[in-house]
Amino acid sequence: MELHKVDLNKLATFLVIAESGAVTAAAERLSLTRSAVSHSLRALEDEIGVPLFHRVGKRLVLTAQGKLLKRAVSELRERLSTAFEQVLGLGREVRGLVRLGVFLGFSRFQLADAVSAFAGQHPNTSVRIAYGPQSFLIQQLLEGKLDMVLSVRPTGEQAARIRSEKLSARPLVLALKANSRSLPRDFTQVSELSIVDYYQSDPLIDRWTRHHFGGRRVPQEKIRVWAASTDLALELVLAGVGAAVIPRDIAKAFERHKQLQVVAGPGRPLLDHLWLNDLPGSDAARAPAAFREALLGRLGGKS
Repeated sequence: MELHKVDLNKLATFLVIAESGAVTAAAERLSLTRSAVSHSLRALEDEIGVPLFHRVGKRLVLTAQGKLLKRAVSELRERLSTAFEQVLGLGREVRGLVRLGVFLGFSRFQLADAVSAFAGQHPNTSVRIAYGPQSFLIQQLLEGKLDMVLSVRPTGEQAARIRSEKLSARPLVLALKANSRSLPRDFTQVSELSIVDYYQSDPLIDRWTRHHFGGRRVPQEKIRVWAASTDLALELVLAGVGAAVIPRDIAKAFERHKQLQVVAGPGRPLLDHLWLNDLPGSDAARAPAAFREALLGRLGGKS
């Protein structure tokens, strides 16, 4: 089917029907009559030659073809919205949507700080955050479904297509509940602790002890909980479940209020890096460009 023969108004109406789940609700959103919306849907189905909905009582349920078309039209709407923002928004206040991908485990405290600062400065913007594994988020970025991605490592083989900028290099410390016991000073004392960690495939406590104690690792049976996120690991430490390796900047406030004790480890600190990834040329979109600057200001260069 030739694309120029498709009525974009019918596609827009179809998307509202798909989002509403019923013709009557879609008609109310579009300020049209129910018959006009029904006619538009029938005409679109006749043009493309496939059913887009199953009729289940008064509800409309997307067919497999309908789901595919809804996803495509929804993405098109977002891209058109961004394009209009670029065309019409030059010289005006920052408006529009920012789509941010964040790796699993990133601290909600740091994210909330950056988002709240941005939202306060630009009240006519919105931010949509997606969590996921780095490989998935990078693919979403390449497909134009995200504006930028935060990661803990650069993009590797995709680096030629993606702009990766190091935001910060943060020391990692071993955090314990305050006054829970005397601070461990050597590997033997560390290996006696109960540990809260993140992922079984790559325990952070192993990286930390190998770095500070000549390649040695704590016994696996000492890892009591796999928490998967920085914030949950922190909550479990505060609850006295065990010790965990976390970024020093996250631990600082709790250390200052005497809720945590931290062990930096002997020698130079083990550093955790944070990267901001986007596509070259993405600065043309004003809202993502402004949010990028906010991230650089809030997260860049911290140690």
